[in-house]
Amino acid sequence: MKFIKISFLLFVSVFSVSALQAQKGKTKLSIGYNVGLPIGSFTDNVSGTSLRGFKADVLYGINDKLSIGFGTGYQDFYQKNPRQLYKLSDGSDISAVVSHSIQTIPLLAMAKYSFTPGAAVQPYAALGVGGNLVSYTELLGEFGQEQAKFGFAARPEAGVYIPFKKSGETGLTLGASYNVMPFEQDNFSNLNHLGFHAGINIPLRK
Repeated sequence: MKFIKISFLLFVSVFSVSALQAQKGKTKLSIGYNVGLPIGSFTDNVSGTSLRGFKADVLYGINDKLSIGFGTGYQDFYQKNPRQLYKLSDGSDISAVVSHSIQTIPLLAMAKYSFTPGAAVQPYAALGVGGNLVSYTELLGEFGQEQAKFGFAARPEAGVYIPFKKSGETGLTLGASYNVMPFEQDNFSNLNHLGFHAGINIPLRK
């Protein structure tokens, strides 16, 4: 519960600061549904695709091609493994079902470049760098541990923006991202995953 409250306050703060900075140019909110696919060593512990996620950015237009601002999101990973025999720290063995529940909330400084502004289909590339809030829970039978950590995160991405009308400021965004999230805990070294998102762009102010 404490993790959720802290995450919500940070989420509100990020978008409040973005809105206050939008005194010139155009500011847009992009928000959408996100699917997370674990990759690399992350799959040694959690291999299932996460269908529980979202992605959001608030970006201020420096010009018609370059925008800067803040990005965040949420992804919920869960895996329950078959019963196995595990050795505890005291040397004893236990037959148990191990499950992992992991939630990530990146808080990123963002830059986005649009290659063909004003076109019917506008490809873009973006990069976010910042921190990552992680809620980690491991259950070993009746035994469990919970951790909340903050670490580094980076999110390069690419996609397309399709305005609902010609030169429109509201439209559909489709894209993919590579989420770099180092995380040292138990058998985990990172939470790296691919993200696939679909959402809408909404102008906030000019």
